[in-house]
Amino acid sequence: MRSKAFGFLAFAAGLAILVIALKALNWFPLIAQKDLMRRYGDYEEMRTALGIRQVFVPSYFPEDFRWPPTGILAQGKPYPAVIMEFERSGEGKPGEIGMMIYQAAEDGFSPGGPLVISRIREQATYPLKGRSAVLEVGSGVKGEPCSRISWREKDLRITVLARLTPFELMKVAESMLP
Repeated sequence: MRSKAFGFLAFAAGLAILVIALKALNWFPLIAQKDLMRRYGDYEEMRTALGIRQVFVPSYFPEDFRWPPTGILAQGKPYPAVIMEFERSGEGKPGEIGMMIYQAAEDGFSPGGPLVISRIREQATYPLKGRSAVLEVGSGVKGEPCSRISWREKDLRITVLARLTPFELMKVAESMLP
């Protein structure tokens, strides 16, 4: 009886050591490659960890969006990129990602995720405080209205994608620039 209990205890201890070892091995890539895309707890943690100096953020938010972002994903390699997600907090659909702002040093960067324009109905060039921006109006996956505006700011491509009217979206984008 005593040897069975000892055998069970030895098995449980071995299993616990194996689980701990596997968890530790899972963390090694994160430690070795901290610059790859990952989620951050807040804006300052992301800036400090990656050394990204300038992140464009809006000073104007529509009624049901607020600072800080509810989700931040960022990377330093292979090129700097930041994705900020904003959940709706108003009467619409609380908890739903309603706006994404992303910037990257690569023009072709497109994060995908919970908010996408599945069908573009109209696309136009729009003057945005002396910059040439591309404004796209369409619908999301569920047929809801979506708008996207994108422009180049020095060495970054900045994009604001939201379940907003084009007018509201342009106000958000204009508030990001001096």
